[in-house]
Amino acid sequence: MRSRFCGRNDDGDDGEGDFGGPFGGFFGRHRGGPFARRRGRRVFDSGALRLVVLGLIGEEPRHGYDIIKGLKERFQGAYAPSPGAIYPMLQLLEDAGLVTSEAHGVKRLYTITRAGRAYLEESREELDRIRAQIDEAAAPIGEVAIGDAIRDFRAALYARMRRGTLDETQARRLRDILVEAREKIEKV
Repeated sequence: MRSRFCGRNDDGDDGEGDFGGPFGGFFGRHRGGPFARRRGRRVFDSGALRLVVLGLIGEEPRHGYDIIKGLKERFQGAYAPSPGAIYPMLQLLEDAGLVTSEAHGVKRLYTITRAGRAYLEESREELDRIRAQIDEAAAPIGEVAIGDAIRDFRAALYARMRRGTLDETQARRLRDILVEAREKIEKV
């Protein structure tokens, strides 16, 4: 028998159940943890992110923005999923019967269902492992929260670029600063 949510047969073989497909099921291939190094620049494997989001909703009902904000806080500002990643995922979780939503003004409040709780319980060990990896990756070093500095750096850089008033000399100088900073970081 196939599990409706994980796309695997009872014998553990990956199948193409209701949500299976080539990526190992509804929650994707995340056995290596939340970080999808093979997928380029993504911080999370999509399956791991779905499981973490379902876990957050399992703690308490949440709006999409609350989920984004909660993950950003966990990563000390160094990472926040985009609304374009979270809102379609919430719709997918709802379509799968793992969460329900209710309109609250212009926002939707997502609440876990019995099926969602059952899946979380079934996946507790995996979710705990993913959360431990997140905590380890996002932990401050002593009192230093590097994520805050990264966020502030990015904000300053993008604000400067958006103004669009750089001449060629300023652009070259900015590029040189970035190259120098990268080289210094690599030597740490």
